[in-house]
Amino acid sequence: MAEVVHKTIPLALPLPWQEDLWQGFIERIDQGRLAHGLMLTGSAGIGIERLGMALAQRLLCTAELSKYACGSCKGCQLMVAGNHPDFSVLEPAEEGKAILIPAVRALMDKLSKTAQQGGWKVVLISPAENMNNNAANALLKSLEEPQAKTLWILLSYRPSLVSATIRSRCQVQNLPLPDTATATRWLAEVSGDQERAQQTLEIAGGRPLLALEYLQGDSLESRHSFETLIDRVRQGDMSPLDAAQQCQKLGSDQMLDWFMNYLHRLATGELQNNPNPALFDFSDKLRKARGWVLSGSNINGQLLWEELFMDWLQVFRQRR
Repeated sequence: MAEVVHKTIPLALPLPWQEDLWQGFIERIDQGRLAHGLMLTGSAGIGIERLGMALAQRLLCTAELSKYACGSCKGCQLMVAGNHPDFSVLEPAEEGKAILIPAVRALMDKLSKTAQQGGWKVVLISPAENMNNNAANALLKSLEEPQAKTLWILLSYRPSLVSATIRSRCQVQNLPLPDTATATRWLAEVSGDQERAQQTLEIAGGRPLLALEYLQGDSLESRHSFETLIDRVRQGDMSPLDAAQQCQKLGSDQMLDWFMNYLHRLATGELQNNPNPALFDFSDKLRKARGWVLSGSNINGQLLWEELFMDWLQVFRQRR
């Protein structure tokens, strides 16, 4: 069951490509115009969580006239320690699981009490699309009848799956992909890898935090292995059945994301001057497959990948 937890993370600051949006938040805070419900949406790997946490920390910071959380006041120290009494995170107990109504009710009970530090009360819900219908309905009353100095920050990577009634009661702010120059410069500075920053950012689909994860971990090697497998099927060097068996070793959601990015790079790179119309039909099939996986349906992964790879092989056989 999902539960309300305290989130322990270092002091967060907005990322360089979020500065304009951040300045807008600060102006609304200073003018007393901050919405009681804020939904941040966008792709994973661009820093939505970072922005949400930075905003929560700024509101709970007791330093006056500060653009960012100061990091030294009592409020900031409580946040960094992970035990600020007026900050709550509502998230699934396990990744991919639902946020259920008991957790929402426990949160409501906590919010009904006066802020212990005498300032804001902040709730961060991540990801908002994981609330089931009952949990979302239980949340509605708080969004419809907001308490003073209480902010709900909802993070969503698939906002279309969040109920329309919840979305309508929040100020929805979509975060686009950062511009390539800013993201590349940041990635090179943070990773210390000037040579591979731009290439890795491209592989990550323009998502700099995902690119940083690739540079610092072994997932880039896994991705390269998967793309090699795609190429082998495309060239006829591996059967769709064998390729599907290999895909059982990794999560389908992640691999479908990799496949979609690979397809985009293929269409805008190698095949840019020699377009293949069948790629667009196959891209639709990938999106549908990803929708099935994300829906939580009980899908036979082996059969899903067998069908996809057989269709993938046909995309190029039709051209020969």
